[in-house]
Parts: sequence; C-alpha cells; structure tokens
Amino acid sequence: MKLIFAGTPQIAADALEKLSRHHEIVLVLTREDAPVGRKRVLTPSPVAQVASDLGIPVLKQNRLGSGSAHAISSSGAELGIVIAFGALIPKDHLALMPWWNLHFSLLPKWRGASPLQHSMMHLGDGAGISLFELEAGLDTGPLIDQKAIDIDYSKTAGEHLVSFTTIGIEMILQSLESGPASAPQSGDVSLAPKLDRAMARLDLNSNSDLVAAKVMALNPEPMAWVNLDGEPIRILRAKSMGSTDWAALDNTARLPGRVTQNGGRVLLECGSGTKVELLTLQPSGKKEMSAGDWYRGLSKEVVLG
Repeated sequence: MKLIFAGTPQIAADALEKLSRHHEIVLVLTREDAPVGRKRVLTPSPVAQVASDLGIPVLKQNRLGSGSAHAISSSGAELGIVIAFGALIPKDHLALMPWWNLHFSLLPKWRGASPLQHSMMHLGDGAGISLFELEAGLDTGPLIDQKAIDIDYSKTAGEHLVSFTTIGIEMILQSLESGPASAPQSGDVSLAPKLDRAMARLDLNSNSDLVAAKVMALNPEPMAWVNLDGEPIRILRAKSMGSTDWAALDNTARLPGRVTQNGGRVLLECGSGTKVELLTLQPSGKKEMSAGDWYRGLSKEVVLG
C-alpha cells in the first residue's frame, strides 16, 4: 500500500523504518529542523534523517497548509499514518484520505498530548495502545484496534514509549493486512494535557505509590522535582516501598519530605506514613547521580518539599 507517514521523534523514526520494509512510503511529514545542544545547531528530526537515508521525499512543516495539501494530494497515497507528529492534521488534509493515528492509551481515556504519562501517574488506569482514525475532534475518531498493556514501574515513560511503539507498529501492520472495520469509542472520557514544569512538582503528602509513579512517568520530560533549601532537585527514578504505614508500625511520627537511610537504601517519607526509595536524582547545577552518592555528600538531615 502507498502510505504517507507523519512523525518527528526517535520512536516515530524507528516505526518509519520498520513500516518501510512492508509498504511503500511515498511522502514523509515531519517538523522543521530544530536547534539542538548547547550550540543550538539546527538539526533535522530523527524522522527526517531516517526518511533521507531511505530516499523518501520529506516535507518539513510545523503547521500544515496549502503546500502540504498539494504535496499529499499529488503523492498517490492511499492512507496516512501518524505517530508522534507534534502538529495537527487540518480538516482539509483529513478530507484527502483516511489517516490512522497511534495513541498510547485506551481511548477515550487520556485524550491529548501525554496519554502514557497520565495513565502512569494514575497507577495504570487506561494504560494501553489505540489505533484510531483521525477526525476533527481531539482523539475522538473511531477505533481500528486497541490493546491493554500493564505498566512496569521499574521503567520510565521514555522506556515504555519505545516498547509501546514496537507493539503499536505491529498493530498497524496487522490492521493494514486485515483491513478491520472501525468502531466508535465508548466509555468515560479523560484528558491528558501536555505536562509542564509546574505540574511536575511532587506532592510529598501523597502516598508513595503515587509519588513514585509520577517520578517514573515524568522521565524524560519534564522530570519530577522538589525543593531542597530553596533550590530545585530533580528526582529521576524512584520506587515505592508499598502502602505500609510505617508510622503505625513503630509508633513514630513521620514528616513527609524527610530523607533517611536504611540498609543502604535512601528513603523519602511520603503521605500516610509511606516511603519511596530514591534511586537517581539531579541536584541543581550538578550532574545526575545515584541517591546513595548524593546522601553521602549531605552534611545534615534534609527535608524535601
């Protein structure tokens, strides 16, 4: 089948390469070159680089318009595949042919920009992959295929995105082969807006399951953080010690945010007497380090907040 592929980051580039082994990609849509690194060198997106290596025509636009509509209509494509494009497909483009979008939640749960991260932060609620047909509404189109996936909280959202994409591209290939009938979405709707730094601050009064889930969900972007003596400190990886109320066990008052060490583990007090094991963090102005190395460098007891 002749396809158009729209995507931008590395996970989409990996999907493009695999999809190109089975179908003819006649045009690739991706975002414009962006500054990368300290020197802010303009660099093609990972999708643009793979498309160039494969000899596929590339159209770079942050906002699709009349030029892209002409390129699409003259390409001879029968279907568009969208994976993490980062731009809207306008109504007039949607009218040119069907477009399938790979979305990392069980729609209609977590419609929006950050579905996997929101499902992780909500302890796996709505976690999975949906392949659906794009329409004018926000992730409202009919479902082509859907698969529930359990979240492994030893992995970050970035690591899950790689594995979800691998599963998702197989769903696309199978659906292209079988041509299944689509079905309307049903169930409760929830939204997954883009995550920003303000939303990434940890509430240490929450129980440890929620705190650790948020840490892993926000890695690599925008990264969970708390304050330490007025300076931000990023928490990159953490593990919940479970729902045990340690205060009830030893009848000792607990202060959410207090950091202690026990048996080599660096522990952070959370709400309801629960604890999180800190694994990796990044103090302000310093490089990423293990929680153990950070704790050994402390000169006093600290309370994060």
